[in-house]
Amino acid sequence: MFRLSAIICFLVCFLAPGFLAPGFFVMLSVADMSGRAYAQQAKNAQQAKSKPSKPKTRRSEVLGKAAFQRIEEAQKRLAEEQYDAALEILRGVQTGQGYKPYEKAVALQTMGFVYAGLGDYPKTIKTFEAAIATGHLPVRVVNDLTYNLAQLNLAEGRHIKALALLARWFNTVEGEPAADAYALKAQIHLIMNDLPAAEKAIRMALSKAETPKRNWIRILLSVLLQQERFAAARPVLEDAVQRWPGQKVFWQQLAAVYYEVDEEKLAFVAQQAMHIQAMLQSSKELSHMAQLYLYHNVPIKAATVLQTGIDDGSIEKSEQNYEILAQAYMRAREWKKAVVPLTRVAEKSKKGKFYQQLGQSYVQDENWTKAEVALQNALAKGGLEDPADSWFLLGITRTRLEKWDQAIDAFRKAGDDDRLAKDAFRWIRSIERQLAATSKS
Repeated sequence: MFRLSAIICFLVCFLAPGFLAPGFFVMLSVADMSGRAYAQQAKNAQQAKSKPSKPKTRRSEVLGKAAFQRIEEAQKRLAEEQYDAALEILRGVQTGQGYKPYEKAVALQTMGFVYAGLGDYPKTIKTFEAAIATGHLPVRVVNDLTYNLAQLNLAEGRHIKALALLARWFNTVEGEPAADAYALKAQIHLIMNDLPAAEKAIRMALSKAETPKRNWIRILLSVLLQQERFAAARPVLEDAVQRWPGQKVFWQQLAAVYYEVDEEKLAFVAQQAMHIQAMLQSSKELSHMAQLYLYHNVPIKAATVLQTGIDDGSIEKSEQNYEILAQAYMRAREWKKAVVPLTRVAEKSKKGKFYQQLGQSYVQDENWTKAEVALQNALAKGGLEDPADSWFLLGITRTRLEKWDQAIDAFRKAGDDDRLAKDAFRWIRSIERQLAATSKS
């Protein structure tokens, strides 16, 4: 007669805080067949002669040779993913003559592993429940199956049942439950939106582990952030980005938390860390990063991000992005580089403000001919917040081009605005004095 040892390992993978995906890995093994079971029985018998008798306990069941060989063969077929063959062998044990109830229960239990291998978790659940219901499996095996049933029911969305099964397991397991069990409990509570219970369980899990698991930290953060406990989440996230610097979600959450606690500069640093690690990939993310560089007075970096993204196609060639690029170049005093994006957006826009900015760039570069054309286009398109500014620049431009009468006309229109009246008429008097001096000579 031979003893069967089944090792069950179900790995439940969390994709994000509050969400669970079934990713179950099933592993079975059969105990060594070297005869140690017989040796242990003989040793126990010898010791019994010299020791006082103890109360009788339930005798450990063992598999007969025929059952052992068939179940071992089924396990081999399962390892080779020959699921139909494994099921056929196990059904032969379950329904066959001459097999003991314990052997049939083990066959039923093993069938559950086969269904898990097939990814048929409803059948896995049903089969494990039937194996437990036989009443012939050892307590330890029943406890293991109960824990796995809690995981399976959670994966199938039966949260209340999963919690009840896990509570049963906690009440019957020998010794102190491991950290993973408390993490599973926290996951169930989190999905059921019982945040206080989830936090209590996950903190218990963390207290039992020398090194926290990433998914456990995600559960804790999900609780803290849903409760808007940003100050409490901050040290957790600061530790998380040190442990797992390549995890984008932690950097995103850390940046958001810094904004919530009015640490704007630190939020910018967190955003930079993501950019340096190439975590920002979408057009929206990259253009937002450029805007942050611009906001924090690093215009040349903003321009570099946008220009590179537009050139390689990672940033959308939209009016808004060209406008930001132009602003970045202008604030970096790169007037010539600002011309291309400004020209592109000015041609497509229905408003004249971009031609106005283009004219400003040409003025800064002292390209007076092109500045005049751009400013005229700005005034012709209209929609300017302060058209007097464009008239004033146009007056200066025409003065440089020695278009005196047209310059005076532009300054007069600029002078209609009280803000510019004094400066505009100063330019007019200067032009008139120059013209008078020229006529005398």
